[in-house]
Parts: sequence; C-alpha cells; structure tokens
Amino acid sequence: MIPTFTVQDIFVMMQTLNTKTLIGFSNPFEHLTKYEIEKEWEKTYKKLHKLNLIDLVNKEIKLEENFGNALWIMSRTNMVVEIIKDGNQKSYFYFSKDHVVECKENDESEYTLYVHGTPDHVWNNVIYPRMLVGVESHSSKASETIFVPPVAYNEWVKAGTVIDVQTLETINSRGNWKYISSKLDYALKNMIHNNRLMVFFEEDSHWVIEGMHVLTSPNNNWTFKMIQKDNKELLEGKQSTNLDIVSEILEVLVRVQDKKVTMNK
Repeated sequence: MIPTFTVQDIFVMMQTLNTKTLIGFSNPFEHLTKYEIEKEWEKTYKKLHKLNLIDLVNKEIKLEENFGNALWIMSRTNMVVEIIKDGNQKSYFYFSKDHVVECKENDESEYTLYVHGTPDHVWNNVIYPRMLVGVESHSSKASETIFVPPVAYNEWVKAGTVIDVQTLETINSRGNWKYISSKLDYALKNMIHNNRLMVFFEEDSHWVIEGMHVLTSPNNNWTFKMIQKDNKELLEGKQSTNLDIVSEILEVLVRVQDKKVTMNK
C-alpha cells in the first residue's frame, strides 16, 4: 500500500529540512499554538516511523534514503509545475536535474508522492499526455485570438457557457470578437476537459510564474495563455491543434528559463 500524507505531514517534513518556500501549499500551522504544533509534529513522526520512513539513530533523525531524496528535491527545487485537471485533480511536480517528484492530491485531500525519472521523461510521458487528454486532431479553423479576464474565464467554465459577452468589448478592439466568442461559447457548451498548467521558476530569490489553460471539445480545442495587457492580467485564447498545444507549453517553459533546470541551493 502506497502511503498518503496530509498537508500537515508535508509541512512537518519540509520544516525538518529547513525549507524556506514550498510552492503549492499554505502553512497549516499559521494559527496554531506552540503546543498544537508540537502535537502535529509528534503525530507525523509517529506516522513516518510506523511506515519505516524515519528513525532516530544516535539521537539524530534519519530518513529512509529514497524518501529523503524525494523530500530534498521538494525542499530545494527551483522549478515547480502544477497541473489541475477539470478544476479538481491536482498534481505538483518538483524538478531536479535527474529526477522529478510528483505530489498528487487524492480525493481525500491527502497527497501521494511519486518519484519519476528525468525532466525530459516527465515532460514527454507525464505532463504532455495529461495536458493533451481529450485533445483530438482538429484543424485550427480560426487564427484570431480573444482576450478574456481570468475571473470571467473561470466563471464561464463552471457555467458551461459565455456569460455577459459585453465584458469582452472593452478589451477586444477587433470587430470579429463576437464571432470568436460565439465559437468559444460552443466549445464551452460541449467541453470535454479544462486543464490548467502553471510553471513556477525561482531566479535570484524571486519566483517567476507563467501559465496556460487547455480547453477541449469535440469540435475544436482552445489554449489560453497568461499575458499582461495594459497593465492587466488577461488570458489570450485561440483555437489550437494538438501540436499548437505542445508548442504553447514549450513557450511557457522558454519564458521562465533559458537553460535546463538544476537545483540552486
């Protein structure tokens, strides 16, 4: 049986390694008393010891080797990729030079850790297939783009339709935006999957964030990339082929890094 971990477990493990920043998780101990935090640490250590993942040797904490290596990657990475499938199936990928650790959320709001192979292997065999799920080989019937506020896009996905079309008028200057929005509305009404990819990359103690959405339907697929336009955060959407989607993901990577990732700490 593969062990699962709560957010509290993960934070105890990360704090044991003096982790400064853990992308994807907020501190569950922020409002707890010192006594309550100590109880959480004790609970986690007992759980890990029972799983043979941690031991006390000569008054020093010793982690099982593979488990310890996975935690170290999570603790010291400078690149994290988040995938959310259909708004609820979430995974975080923590990259090192040689391996990638996936922290996958389960239905019970607990997480399972998986250690994958090299970054190239993970991109080609894990991340791309998940982002391309439901994508069929449709031709791109329209090359025009449409700008959508992120909040509006999320509301439309939940509703399965474009709500309040007029909100698009002020940020889409071209005359054909109504035609493009009607195509998007049709895709939303027949949506198969809506997946989001976010890439976090640390450089000079500053985290850079890039991201995109992939919307699939029986008739056409859409990509929405995060952009800044007139000092506003927007999504730039367009109809996309399966190759276009891979290309968009590669563009996200190019924007956050010029070289292959290595741990910088």
